[in-house]
Amino acid sequence: MLEMESKPRSESLKQANRHTCKLLLNCYIRELAQERENDITLNADMLDYTIAFPASRVTVFGKLAYFSAAGEHEYDSIRRSGANGANGHVEYRDLVRWIIRELPSENPITAEQVRSFAEKVDNSCRNLALFIERTAELDVYDYRTSEQSLIYGHPFHPFPKNSLGFSERDVRMYSPELRTSFQLGYFAVSKDVYREEWVAEDKKVPPHESVRAHLRHTLGDKSGEYAPLPVHPWQYKHVLGLAEVQDYVREGKIVPLGSLGPLVFPTTSVRTVFVPDMNCNIKLPLNMQITNLIRTNSDEQMRRTLDASRYLLRHGCFGPDSPTRIAYETGVGTCRFAEEELTRLFTVVYRPVEFDPSCTYVLASLVEAPQPGRPSRLMSMLGGGSGQNGQADRWFARYLELSLLPIVRVAWEKGIHFEAHLQNTLLTLRDGMPDAFIIRDLEGVSVESGKAGEGPGAARGQDLSGPLFYSREQAWARTSYYFIVNHLGSLIHAMARDADVPEAHFWTIVRESLRQEYEGSGNAFAKHLLTADTFYAKRNMLSCLRGNGEMPAYVPVGNLMKKTGE
Repeated sequence: MLEMESKPRSESLKQANRHTCKLLLNCYIRELAQERENDITLNADMLDYTIAFPASRVTVFGKLAYFSAAGEHEYDSIRRSGANGANGHVEYRDLVRWIIRELPSENPITAEQVRSFAEKVDNSCRNLALFIERTAELDVYDYRTSEQSLIYGHPFHPFPKNSLGFSERDVRMYSPELRTSFQLGYFAVSKDVYREEWVAEDKKVPPHESVRAHLRHTLGDKSGEYAPLPVHPWQYKHVLGLAEVQDYVREGKIVPLGSLGPLVFPTTSVRTVFVPDMNCNIKLPLNMQITNLIRTNSDEQMRRTLDASRYLLRHGCFGPDSPTRIAYETGVGTCRFAEEELTRLFTVVYRPVEFDPSCTYVLASLVEAPQPGRPSRLMSMLGGGSGQNGQADRWFARYLELSLLPIVRVAWEKGIHFEAHLQNTLLTLRDGMPDAFIIRDLEGVSVESGKAGEGPGAARGQDLSGPLFYSREQAWARTSYYFIVNHLGSLIHAMARDADVPEAHFWTIVRESLRQEYEGSGNAFAKHLLTADTFYAKRNMLSCLRGNGEMPAYVPVGNLMKKTGE
C-alpha cells in the first residue's frame, strides 16, 4: 500500500466535487440540450455559460476555462443564484437534485432510482477524492503504470469511479488507481465440472508453475483430476459464502486453495488483472457494480468473445505485419453449475500480452490531465501545451494512419467493427511517435451480416443471427460512437485544449485523412463519416438514472468533421 499522500484530504475533496460537478453538467448539456435549449446558454467567444433549473428556481453560471465543440467543457468557475438571492458555491449533491427535478414527467424516475443514482455518485466522488489525494501525481512510464493511472475515468458518465460493493478497505486493497497488487485466489475444480475452451491449441495459456506445484502438493495423486481456476480475492470470499458453492466443496468438486501464484496488478477495468510473470491479462468476474454494471462473465458474453477471436483470426483482419493489431482473447475457463447465474461468477478470460509493455500505454490514461490546469500526460510527453502545434499535428497525423484509417478500411472491406473507445485501445510509442495501435476486449466486436459471406475465409453456412452479427446501419453506428465520438472526441479535446486551439483544428486533420481515403478507394464508410449530419452518443446519465445501463439510450450529436468543412 502506498504511504505517500500527494495533497491534503480537504483539497482532494474539493477537487473531486468540482470534477463531479463538471461531469454532471456536461452530461446534462449533451443529453438534454435539445429538450432544454431555452435553459442552456454557452458562449464560445465570451467563455461564459448559464444553465437554468426552473423547477428548483436555480441558475448555475460561471466562466469556462475551455469551450469544447464536442461538449467536454472545462469550467473555470461554477456558481449558483436562486430566487432567494443566494449566490454561491455549487455542490454535486445539489446538482443531482436539480437535474432530477427537470426530467420529463411522462416517464418519471422512481424514488428508489433517485436514491440509487445519488448513492453511486457519492461513491464515485469519494473514491475520486482518495485517488486524487494518493496517486494523481505519480508518473506513467510503462504499460502497468498506465493501466493504474486512470484517475478520473469516462468524461461523459455521472459516476465513472463508482465501485459499489467494495468497502473502503476493499477500495484501498484492490483499486488500480492506488497502484495496488495482490495474489489471486485459486480453486481446484474437478474436471467433471471444469470447462475450458480455446480458440486454438497453440493459444492456450498454461497455469503458472507455482500454481501447478501447489496443486500437486495439496492434492497429491488426485491432482490430475483437477484444474486450477483463478479468482479475484474479493470474489473468492463472495462465492465461498454461497450455499451452492459450499455444496460443491463438500462434494469435492471444488477445493479452495487460498491465495497463491504470482503478483497481479488490477487494470483500468478493476476486474481485469495484468500478470507480468505469465505475460497475460486475465478478465475476472466481480459480482459488484463497477460504474453502472455488474461485472460478471456470462455465457453469451463469452460466446461472443470467442466467436469474435476466431472470426478475426480466420479473416486476418489487419495483416501480420501491420502496426495496427488486436489483443486476442484466446480462451475461457470456468466451473460449471446447473444455473448459468452461478457459472458466470467463476468464468475467466485469458488475453496474452503480445506487445512491448515497456513503451505501450492505455490511451484513456494518456489523455487525462493528472491535475486541473495541467496538460494531459500525452501532451506532456510531446513537450507541453501551447506552442507545440507543429509537433502535435505530425504526431496526430501519424496516429490516424495507425488507428482511424485501418479501422475505416476493415469496416468497409470486411464489415468488421470494434468497440475501440479509449479504454479499449493501447498505443506503443517509439521516440515519442506512434508505432503500434492495439485494440482489445473483443466482446465489443461487431460484424456486418451482409459482409460476413464475402471474400476469402468467408463465414459461408455460418449462423448470422448470433450476437456477433449486426446490420450495416447498426455496425456503422457503433464505430461512429465508440471511435469517432468517444475516442477521437476526447483525444482531440485533450490535444486542442493543451495546444490552446479550437478542437476544429484537429478535426480538420481527421476530415482530410478521410477525404483522401474516400477519393483513393471509394470507401463508402469513410464517405458516411464525412457527410453524416449527426452521430449518436450514449445518454449515460439518463440511462443510469432509469436503471437501463445494459441497454442505454442515445442522443444525436453533431458531426464535427462536417462542420469544419462548411
